[in-house]
Amino acid sequence: MFCDIYFPLQNYGRSRFEIFTNLVKVFGAGSHYLFRTHDPKGAREYLAKIFAWYCALCNRLDLNIDEALWTKYPGVCPRCLSPVCKCAEPPDEIQPKRLSALALENSGRRPKSLREWQIMFAHIYRGPSGKKAVSPSRDRLALVFARMAEELGEVAEALSRDATIDPDAGFVLKNELADFGAWIFALANNIHYVDPQAHGVTLADIAWDMYPAKCHRCKEFKCVCVRGNYGYELAEKGASGPSHWDERTGLANYKALNAYIEQKTVTYGEPGSHTLSMIFIDLDHFGEVNKKYDDAMGDRVLQCAAKQIRDTVGEHGIVFRRGGEEFVVVTPQPRDSASVLAEAIRRALAAMVVKADFKGKRVSLKITGSLGVAACLSDANSPAELESIAGQRAQEAKRSGRNRVIPAPSEELLVQSTPIPW
Repeated sequence: MFCDIYFPLQNYGRSRFEIFTNLVKVFGAGSHYLFRTHDPKGAREYLAKIFAWYCALCNRLDLNIDEALWTKYPGVCPRCLSPVCKCAEPPDEIQPKRLSALALENSGRRPKSLREWQIMFAHIYRGPSGKKAVSPSRDRLALVFARMAEELGEVAEALSRDATIDPDAGFVLKNELADFGAWIFALANNIHYVDPQAHGVTLADIAWDMYPAKCHRCKEFKCVCVRGNYGYELAEKGASGPSHWDERTGLANYKALNAYIEQKTVTYGEPGSHTLSMIFIDLDHFGEVNKKYDDAMGDRVLQCAAKQIRDTVGEHGIVFRRGGEEFVVVTPQPRDSASVLAEAIRRALAAMVVKADFKGKRVSLKITGSLGVAACLSDANSPAELESIAGQRAQEAKRSGRNRVIPAPSEELLVQSTPIPW
């Protein structure tokens, strides 16, 4: 929404430091309404402005806000890893690899809207922090605001790091911006201590009141304001940027798969970690789709296939797009159960009809897949070996006639596994 309003007519020549300066200015001005005049209307307006400038900075840095937040807060407190924060003094050290694994494992619960993000943070943190209980009051609001000021300092320090000589600069900046974003939601969850009428009001409501799909100053859907101290410029590239998510399908990508398997390999051997299987899916005759039609049709097939696989797998595992026409499912199940799941995926793909317009005509396509299954203990000594074995079995399925699973589940297993959706 912000990019629709402020790009391209607004001035985008400012550096990230200028945008950050405006974020700090708006944040400081907001304290006047929160604590000096106790102005509910002004407090809500400045919360919206803080959020808008936060989005501007993230977008200027080509940072996907959703991904940054989910990487740091995958439905749990990043320190105690509990859905409801139980941190003690001193809090535990953050484990980035464990958080990355949880981000993938919990991806089905990833918030899809501002309202859902706010609810998630309210659930994790019943107070302004996990380390100290502060009774519901204006003191809580003050503590939240103080922590936001502290996080702004951390963001400033991270912005000053030179990525050309500091390989961790990008990670640190992403981490600090995720923390500041979390505190913006904390401020929204406590704004009712200034505005008693704000109970149940979300950040989405507050932002929309200030920016109802148009500039709050010139009231135009495409801002025509001249550049000024508070001229809102938001980034050129939206919220898309380098990430662990595939843009075409919305699935986790091959980089994410490698990171996940690496983490599972490290923890392999711990209690409960031995049951892990991989399903390798290779769409049949996909190259012919691109040759006969075009890349857009190929993308449409990939998107429909990704949806079928994701819907079939559900909570049974994590779906990755490996690349091209290849997908991978990682599931915490033994090989027999994984083979049943693979058969469910095969049937779902075979039942799929892809419909699209091509050169003025409505085209319907059928697609199938060849699948290979491999499991720790049964086939591999560690998670790192699964991809090679499962991939070889998918190729064997192709050579055997395509549209099949190797090893195929027995009829007895299929009958016993009716809860798996077909």
